[in-house]
Amino acid sequence: MNALRHGLAAATIASADGHASTDDSSVDAMCQRLRQIEVERVKALNEVHMLLGSQDLDALHTAVRRLAALERYSQRSDSKLRREYRKTRQNEPKRDLSEKAIA
Repeated sequence: MNALRHGLAAATIASADGHASTDDSSVDAMCQRLRQIEVERVKALNEVHMLLGSQDLDALHTAVRRLAALERYSQRSDSKLRREYRKTRQNEPKRDLSEKAIA
């Protein structure tokens, strides 16, 4: 839910009843999500760096919390991508790399 609120969900698709849902099944969508999260993490890190010199501790606290949330989103997306990759690798036919198969 927080990813949807922050605009970081992989793909938001409006269903017939008007509710939004996310589709994380596509490897391309997951890779795109990781790229988007990384861009947002860099922005948040720059914001934290700029706020370190200021006296506005509330803004710094908010920026650090956002950076932590982005890290969690990134870890979840990476985990989903690895699981999906393992699934696709398991479904591939096994290759016989012995000399008989090559000859």
